[in-house]
Amino acid sequence: MARLVYLMGASGVGKDTLLGEARRRHREWLVAHRYVTRESGASENSVALTFDEFTVRQRAGLFCLSWEAHGLCYGLGIELEAWLDRQATVLVNGSRRALPDAQRRFGEVLLPILVTAPDALLRQRLLARGRETPEAVEARLARHRQLAADLPEVARIDNAGTPQASLETLARLVGARCVS
Repeated sequence: MARLVYLMGASGVGKDTLLGEARRRHREWLVAHRYVTRESGASENSVALTFDEFTVRQRAGLFCLSWEAHGLCYGLGIELEAWLDRQATVLVNGSRRALPDAQRRFGEVLLPILVTAPDALLRQRLLARGRETPEAVEARLARHRQLAADLPEVARIDNAGTPQASLETLARLVGARCVS
């Protein structure tokens, strides 16, 4: 049965680490890359595009979902639909902003999951990256708390422990949804 596992959560919560672990341990799952208008980090599964490249692809209909966040453009390619047509389990690093569009486009195939971590751990991770001021980190934490409050019905993975423990929770969620 086709399944689009749509991971959401604050920057620094560990979505990319979880997706990397999924790629290594569940080769039957397909982990899609995102198209992003910035250089990708070492742990991120993305394709860096200039704004002009992104716009050309968007106008050509090459994204099944796209959104803007924090001054950047993000897209998920139409290859996801081909994979789902072949009954694959596909994992993506999604966005709350695009969740309504994802729900409309993918319906029952979509499994939204919120990846969380305690504020103290998330703050530590964000500050260690050194990309943002302490004020910007606090703003991210506030947005993450609001996201959790806005999506009470969405399944969650507490990513405060080991990557393996989070992956086991993910596998249970995917399995539980596939059985129903």
